[in-house]
Amino acid sequence: MKDNIEKYLSEYAEQEVNQVKGLNENYDHVIVIPICYESYESINTIFSKIDKSISVLVILVVNSPKNLKHKKYFDANNRFINRLEVESISCNTISTNCKLLRYIDKFDIYLVNKNSVGQQIDEKQGVGLARKIGCDIALKLYQKGNIKLPWIYSTDADVMLPRNYFSQVHQLKNDHSAIVLDFEHVCVNESMKKMQYLYDLKLRYYHAGIVYAGSQYDYIPLGSTLIANMYYYAQVRGFPKKNAGEDFYLLNKLAKIKPILYLKNVPKLKITSRFSNRVPFGTGPALTKIKELDNINDYLFYNPQCFELLRKWIEFLNNMWRDDQLIFDQPESKELTSLFHWFNCHVVFDKSKKQITSKDRWQQFVYQWFDAFKTLKAVHYFDRNLTRVNNKELLKSRVFAKVTNHSLQEFIERND
Repeated sequence: MKDNIEKYLSEYAEQEVNQVKGLNENYDHVIVIPICYESYESINTIFSKIDKSISVLVILVVNSPKNLKHKKYFDANNRFINRLEVESISCNTISTNCKLLRYIDKFDIYLVNKNSVGQQIDEKQGVGLARKIGCDIALKLYQKGNIKLPWIYSTDADVMLPRNYFSQVHQLKNDHSAIVLDFEHVCVNESMKKMQYLYDLKLRYYHAGIVYAGSQYDYIPLGSTLIANMYYYAQVRGFPKKNAGEDFYLLNKLAKIKPILYLKNVPKLKITSRFSNRVPFGTGPALTKIKELDNINDYLFYNPQCFELLRKWIEFLNNMWRDDQLIFDQPESKELTSLFHWFNCHVVFDKSKKQITSKDRWQQFVYQWFDAFKTLKAVHYFDRNLTRVNNKELLKSRVFAKVTNHSLQEFIERND
């Protein structure tokens, strides 16, 4: 498995790894945090509940886009960097844009400056590239022996980590490609709390819906809540260079190699709710859109029937192997038949037919082919012909009563 990391670092890693030097200190854990337009105090908040005596290296990738209209990001990032350096007790230059900072009351920080002219990030690659740079450096330091455990923690500057955050991986071997932790949002006022509840309901309802349908992609993808196994991370070539959705696409690739462990029964990460338009979609932009509605009750959700149809679709796929052979029947319902043609299933399945010689092979093919991305596309396809519902209509729906699970019901009752 070490070959995965060596090949990745030599062929797919970002240029920053070429200047990484072995450090004098060794660390048990490494965490990567992209920073853009954040306050210095956020670093203290992130780790405020964590025991500072444990051994952690924090890789901060301070970045801004190559665009003069975002000069406020550039200026704020410079203030952030200057404050980090002033507060440190030592500042050692590693390369042109990387430094190792040490503190009395904070973890050591490996600072990556992607904010200066000539170092800034393409706007279209955004946070995905920032995370990838940090993770690539983490992999290189692990290869050099500076990091003990082969797990990369990933989070954001608006998070407060739970006390036991760094203990999540100690009992795990290489049976999982990643861990996804649960979360809760912290709101500054009641108005924002209502908006945040609607968006969180959307996330948790979608998760419950695909689980009800039988999907094995059983997690909520957020870049601030994931912990990736280094070997598998390298195997899938790391975070995609996208300005949004990088967490979704990374986990989708990782899940095809080894299962994702979704930990719901441990202390949750606390994420500060805030409005934002720095990325095209996600929590910040979603809250902004809800705020712009004339009436908060106009915020709409997928019709629960989408997940009823998704369930029937997954059952249809699984049942195509019968009597010890693969039988390419079309679905009986018009909705599923339409999706069958939209996915061009006859062509896709026929190409794979020769390699599928058992039920287990077929189920493996279905899992790999009908992944998290195609699941989302299927839900969007059903959504086009169904009427969306608001919060009250959703909770009264008889189909929603079937879709919901204990975790979602607990969330609803806790916020009622």
